[in-house]
Amino acid sequence: MPIVPLHLLKSILRVDFAEDDAVLALYVDAAEEFIERHTRRALSTKTKVKHLREFPTTEVTLPYPPFQSITAVTYRDVDGVIQSLPAANYTLEESGALHRVRFIGDLPDLDPDAPKVSITWTAGYTAGNIPADLQLAVARLAGSYYMNPEASSMLSLSEVPYGIRTVIENRSVPTLDGEGPD
Repeated sequence: MPIVPLHLLKSILRVDFAEDDAVLALYVDAAEEFIERHTRRALSTKTKVKHLREFPTTEVTLPYPPFQSITAVTYRDVDGVIQSLPAANYTLEESGALHRVRFIGDLPDLDPDAPKVSITWTAGYTAGNIPADLQLAVARLAGSYYMNPEASSMLSLSEVPYGIRTVIENRSVPTLDGEGPD
């Protein structure tokens, strides 16, 4: 479900006809994706997965805040079977907007041919808790796409109106290990 309802966007843009509803919905989706990519935040609730080759010796940062909960930590054992790691074998640490998983205790051996550890978590703002400035940035960017489609780039931050760019810069999360927009 989009964080900016179509009826609200139409009100902001003063559009009172239904012929452009599909185009406006597409622009809202594109604006949300753009804002998510450049702020490195999940604007709505999403399931995220991070795959690792092994149990790390340091913490693992979970990108795309806000963090809601860990759904599962799984690994491929020496027999190649996917197993769930007990919660006693990891801790969750908060550091500003980001959360980190630290593995502790005696960790199981992994399949040497296909070692894989996966962390699955839920991230994103819940309905009704999305910051107003992010909602407005999505609405303004979608409106910019609609009103000036040739002048707006869906790829480059340099083409984005200043007010939207300011929100993105204020809300962006630090880049982790090469994650984030190009």
